[in-house]
Amino acid sequence: MIQILAKCWTAMILCYIIASRLRAHKSRMTWVGSVMNVLIYVMVLLLGMRMGANEEVIKSLPSIGLQSLLVTILVIVSGMVGVTVVRKLLHIGRFGRNSAGGDVVTNREEQKKNLRFTLMIAIFTAVGVLLGYFLVIKTLDIRERFMEVTDPLTIYLLVILLGAVGFSLGLDGTIFTNFKKAGIGILLFPLAVIGCNVLAGVIYGLIAPITVKDGIAVAAGFGWYTYVPTMISQSGNQVLSAISFLHNVIRETLGIIGIPLVASKIGYIESTAVPGIASMDVCVPIVERSCDGETMVYGFAIGFAMCLACPLIIPLCLG
Repeated sequence: MIQILAKCWTAMILCYIIASRLRAHKSRMTWVGSVMNVLIYVMVLLLGMRMGANEEVIKSLPSIGLQSLLVTILVIVSGMVGVTVVRKLLHIGRFGRNSAGGDVVTNREEQKKNLRFTLMIAIFTAVGVLLGYFLVIKTLDIRERFMEVTDPLTIYLLVILLGAVGFSLGLDGTIFTNFKKAGIGILLFPLAVIGCNVLAGVIYGLIAPITVKDGIAVAAGFGWYTYVPTMISQSGNQVLSAISFLHNVIRETLGIIGIPLVASKIGYIESTAVPGIASMDVCVPIVERSCDGETMVYGFAIGFAMCLACPLIIPLCLG
């Protein structure tokens, strides 16, 4: 994952530098937003196909689907509550501005656009899942070959997408200003989200047929489905590993679909708490399109802190 993040953020920084030299021609670059939308739809379709072609996910749905969905709802809701509490303590408005009001009217026209964006993402995700299951597995039976080909393709597409985000930020030229505006208070948001997610794991452990420690281990996956289930399976608990895998897949998928809706109906910063770790990679373009460059810095802080906390919390829970 470190190598992938290095590639993505290198592309983003390089494109930012290039675009910063082209700010005088910003009025001619209106096509950048449309290109980003197309790339997002392609990425979502591809991720949906990979999920539909993943037999582990499909087989796990009947047996552990409800448990995975329960813990996902708990961590997402708890994370948004944590963000809202910190946001109000810091007197930050729903749309990220440092004011108690005045931001609703100016963003009202954006809400319809975000709802359309959410609908399009949901449609492409659903179509991707159906294609992955019925075409890749049932009809062509090329699952292994499909996964082998799309593994690097997904990474390349993500690098291109974040490069486009960097280009858009470079034209805007406010990213460093946004970090300064956020100030030291930005550190409170990842602490709140991580703490609330751990609390959600405790609640899940109390109401589900597992221990509290196991509940925390699942909740502390933070959407990292490529790493956490493997770590848990090495402890010998294969059922918990399956729950963790499906939960983390659902969390990232709901993040991809739900960020525009949460951003418009609940709050910009709250939307960055939904996908977990993906808020600093896969979901960065969606945050940028649904919110603004200022919100991206909060998403990066939350995702980065989760990336550091995850390998520390889970081994402690599993002993």
